[in-house]
Amino acid sequence: MAAALARAQGLDAESAGLDPPAGRRAAPNAIRALRDARGMSLSDHTPQSVDDVRLSAFDRIVAVTPAVARRLRSEHDVPEARLVVWAIPDPYGGSLADYRWCVEQIAMALDDLHHP
Repeated sequence: MAAALARAQGLDAESAGLDPPAGRRAAPNAIRALRDARGMSLSDHTPQSVDDVRLSAFDRIVAVTPAVARRLRSEHDVPEARLVVWAIPDPYGGSLADYRWCVEQIAMALDDLHHP
C-alpha cells in the first residue's frame, strides 16, 4: 500500500518485505481499502523480498515499524542516514477497518516525508 501511495505522489517507490509470503498476492483487505480510499488498484501486486531489491538505488528507505528498521540495519546494512522509521502497525490478517486506518496513516506519513 505504501509504495502505491508513494507512486501516486510522484515518488519512485518499491515495495518489499522482510518475510513476504511466497506466491501470494496483496491481502484482499489491502486491495479493497486502497481501492475504497484512493481509487487505486493493488490487484496485480505480488509481494517481494527486500533481498530482491537493490536498496542502494533509493535515496531513502522507509521502515514502517521500528522492528523492521532494526532488521534492515542489522540484516541489510541500511545506513541510518537513509532510513526513515515510521510506527504504523502491519494490518496483515486484520479487518478492513484496520487496513483503511493503515492507508490513512501511510498517506499522512508520506505527506510529511514528501512535503516536510
